[in-house]
Amino acid sequence: MTVDLKELLKTHGLKATAQRLSILDYLIHCHTHPTAEEIHEAFPEISLATVYNTLEKLIASKLVIVMGDGLTRRYDYYGEPHYHIINKTTGEILDADNFDLHPLLDAARSASGLTITGFNIEVYGENQKKEE
Repeated sequence: MTVDLKELLKTHGLKATAQRLSILDYLIHCHTHPTAEEIHEAFPEISLATVYNTLEKLIASKLVIVMGDGLTRRYDYYGEPHYHIINKTTGEILDADNFDLHPLLDAARSASGLTITGFNIEVYGENQKKEE
């Protein structure tokens, strides 16, 4: 995926700082839905506080979403609408875009009369237990 990160940040009302560029690029190309600590490990020259502050700015601008079970927050670039499948056995989070989400958004708009500005869909599953 080729994205002009400086322009992307600018269109979302953010300055293109070195930290924002690095973290956003990492999230665009990382498909493991990292924690802030994992992002910090990738960029040890950026303080953990700056990683958290940068993530909060990216979330507020709707470029990044946060996921998690309340204990662990994971982050994902949200440039293309998709949903997540979370394996409750392993904790693995998979991106999925194998169906059109527009009918769901249209139904939400119709039911509420609101302008739908975003969404976050997480589907949970567990490994099948083998019979002995």
